Amino acid sequence: MKNTQPIGIFDSGIGGLTVAKAIEELLPNEQLIYVGDTQHMPYGDKSPEHIRQYCKQIVAFLLSKNVKLIVIACNTASSVASSYLRSIFWEQVEIMGVIRPIILSIIEKKYKKIGIIGTQGTINSNIYETLFREYGSEVEIFQLATPLLAPMIEQGFINNEVSKAILDEYLKNEQFNDKEAILLACTHYPLIKNEVNNYFHQSKDILDNALPMANRVKSYLSEKNLLVTEKINPSIFYVTEYTENFENTSKIFHGSKIQIEEIDLK
Repeated sequence: MKNTQPIGIFDSGIGGLTVAKAIEELLPNEQLIYVGDTQHMPYGDKSPEHIRQYCKQIVAFLLSKNVKLIVIACNTASSVASSYLRSIFWEQVEIMGVIRPIILSIIEKKYKKIGIIGTQGTINSNIYETLFREYGSEVEIFQLATPLLAPMIEQGFINNEVSKAILDEYLKNEQFNDKEAILLACTHYPLIKNEVNNYFHQSKDILDNALPMANRVKSYLSEKNLLVTEKINPSIFYVTEYTENFENTSKIFHGSKIQIEEIDLK
């Protein structure tokens, strides 16, 4: 591996751009190659078998771009496909999911009670409960599948009457009342972070995967002496199906306009 090689990052669609942005802000010299699998989004309602197949194709594509690290910027894909992908590609590249970094951050902060909202696929996998127990944590967890949120955000329904109504339907669950923090366990959800915070009247910490994941990437590259020292190439953003909506919404997620190219992974 050379430090000048890019970092690969992928998501089911647009949400992973929140992770990409966090990595770019922390490591501005790094080149990212991003793949949004817009042809198959959202992953949350797909079978684990289909998700693994989609992810395998994406990883193969990123390896063809000579990446030095791959980040799965999707909770659903991280929960059902990360172990599978590592079992296939472990000799070629390090593959990181977005779940372990935020779990370690929560344990470090010594929260006692947290609420978790995510896609059906992420919640059904029970990956958060499993990994908290694997690390010996006794944090009390309440998990709720919120399947309408990712499609809502993909369509640009943010901070309006539609988003407020859907959030109210989910967040009014009384199980959230005594929780110190709410984990937004989908990389789409940081875009509604302020809305969630306002719903709870700023009484809870609202957490997401982006910054802990960026910190983990920096630590890994530093340990392996793979940090690039100067900006050489711009980041590249691919989608598996181009839509004008993705182009428009990507600016909200990423914070700036990005050039998008369509690819056919088949």
